[in-house]
Amino acid sequence: MRRLFPGCWRGILPAVMLLSVCGVATRLAAQASASMPELIRTGTHYQLHVDGKPYIILGGQSHNSSASNPKDLIPVWNSLVAIDANTAEVPVYWELIEPEPGHFDFQTVDAVIQGARQHGLHLVLLWFGTWKCRSSGYIPAWMKENPTKYFLVINEEEQAIDAVSPFCMAGERADEAAFAALMAHIKSVDGAEHTVIMMQVENEVGPGETDRDYSPPATRRYESSVPASLMAYLQAHRSHLAPTLREAWSQSDFRASGTWPEVFGWLAPEAFSAWYMARYVEGVAAAGKKVYPLPMYCNDATAGPGAARAGVFPSGGPTFHVLDIWKAAAPDIDILSPDIYGGDWLETAAEYYRPDNPLFVPETAFFPSYGAYAYADLAEFNGIGFVPFGIDRGVENGKLTPQGKVLAQVYKTLDPLLPLIEKYQYTGKLFALVQGSDTQSSHFLTPTLGATANFTPHHFYFFGGPALPPAGPAYMRPHGGGLIIELGPDHYIVAGSGFRLSFWNRQGPPGHPRYLAIDRGTFHGTKWVEEQRLNGDEQTVDLFRFPGILRVRFVK
Repeated sequence: MRRLFPGCWRGILPAVMLLSVCGVATRLAAQASASMPELIRTGTHYQLHVDGKPYIILGGQSHNSSASNPKDLIPVWNSLVAIDANTAEVPVYWELIEPEPGHFDFQTVDAVIQGARQHGLHLVLLWFGTWKCRSSGYIPAWMKENPTKYFLVINEEEQAIDAVSPFCMAGERADEAAFAALMAHIKSVDGAEHTVIMMQVENEVGPGETDRDYSPPATRRYESSVPASLMAYLQAHRSHLAPTLREAWSQSDFRASGTWPEVFGWLAPEAFSAWYMARYVEGVAAAGKKVYPLPMYCNDATAGPGAARAGVFPSGGPTFHVLDIWKAAAPDIDILSPDIYGGDWLETAAEYYRPDNPLFVPETAFFPSYGAYAYADLAEFNGIGFVPFGIDRGVENGKLTPQGKVLAQVYKTLDPLLPLIEKYQYTGKLFALVQGSDTQSSHFLTPTLGATANFTPHHFYFFGGPALPPAGPAYMRPHGGGLIIELGPDHYIVAGSGFRLSFWNRQGPPGHPRYLAIDRGTFHGTKWVEEQRLNGDEQTVDLFRFPGILRVRFVK
């Protein structure tokens, strides 16, 4: 397990003592390592780097309220260690760190960083600032008590919704200042250690129950011309826009200017909301990056099946409809990420996997049926991470829960493969297999292996997870899944669980190839360590009964 070195913090200490023990209070900003976490882009290829090396997140996100008390984080740490995760996602609450305007208390942040270090984990911190899941529940009390200054979104019935308006400049300036203070603190206590590797800016932004803000300042802008900078961006990227946005714009014959309804027609309320939500978030992200430029992303409560109208899902968030508007409006947001809880997992992931956007799934359902999607995330979509929500429930009464068992199996399989996955992403030699959502169908996400391969998978049989319960809800039934790495024309790594696989000749007479050897084992770095040679009746690519990693070689 490649984990962060635990560091010098042990136990739960008061924040002042922590600063004294570790000497972090006197660490100057200039001492931050040049190899700080960053998102590296080479053309259309992306990698997250930590301490100068590629890093893939095998994570878990805590429940929303788990970071308000160090004791509540104990189940989070215990679960993450038990499932062999390498990264924790934990929130930071604006209302707790700025109880009075301009006065900050970072004890909860220090406790989270301490806990992660103590358990050998990296951190992605989630800024619960102006918006969290449709509303503004995490803004400080002094903002809630001043609705005139920090005014709310108004719906079409002229009713206030519990969400600060993206046109509230006082709210944006306050959020920018708070986030910058948070980033300065993280830099001061973690600029050398790099426990914190990425930041989420806000959470599932956009109000519900309305398709846009109908307050007077919002309506004036809605009835004014679409900003020229957005129109220029869309014109420059016209041939590569998301289908929904392109279709809506095409109905106005791709007008180069006009009001929001004139340009975008039926999509105008969501497009309008997206631009101004993203501009607000951009201001917050830019303020933080000026202080400490960690990679930053914004997550989305995805629209779901049928693409219901904005307002049913949060309007203005980075749904797949308006990803291009977010790209134009928020250049300091490095990744736009889907939170996937329902619908077609693979279809949603594909919508966010774009040449201008790497796939990072910062939230997904913590169900046994979802664990296998980690293979698709990393292999099919070259993803930088996979993170189920509610990881606190991974262990109960000292034992792994059903969903904890499945995720632990997946992560323990993937962990020794991470150096190879990092090496083979974007090469055309990394492939995924995932059982269908109905547990009977299956997806081999890339039908044939690379052009240089002498063989291709022919039959694959999914049987679900090795601990498949005889009955119960479908989401509690583990699904089979895995990946294939083509090391050479006659040499493959097959890993995963819940399936059997056979190969077929791609050249010469049709039929099955002869195996040279099938070995069960693992990797230390990129070095193969053999544990068992399979032969006789057991010379099969069988990962149903015994999940794990196989090295498969054929006679040339």
